[in-house]
Amino acid sequence: MNPYKNLPSDTPEHILQMQVDIVLRKSYKERVQMCADMAQFSIDMIRRKITQERPGISANELKFEVVKALYSDCYSDEEMVRIKDHFMNLPATGSR
Repeated sequence: MNPYKNLPSDTPEHILQMQVDIVLRKSYKERVQMCADMAQFSIDMIRRKITQERPGISANELKFEVVKALYSDCYSDEEMVRIKDHFMNLPATGSR
């Protein structure tokens, strides 16, 4: 069964099914690792975009901007201010 069959795609159905079958043959550990790798890739892309737009950004500010990019629609403006304050008050590490 292909759980993605109702999503728009230009990939033929039999290829989609092959992709689903490949993933389903993997162990749970491998699937979790794939998810973790994809999440890390997304975070790295966000971090890279922010540093390209703001080359002199501090490490703590960068951490906040990544969180903001990922979760701003999950928190109120007031909560985002508290989250930003948290990151701005972390000891400076110099590492992004």
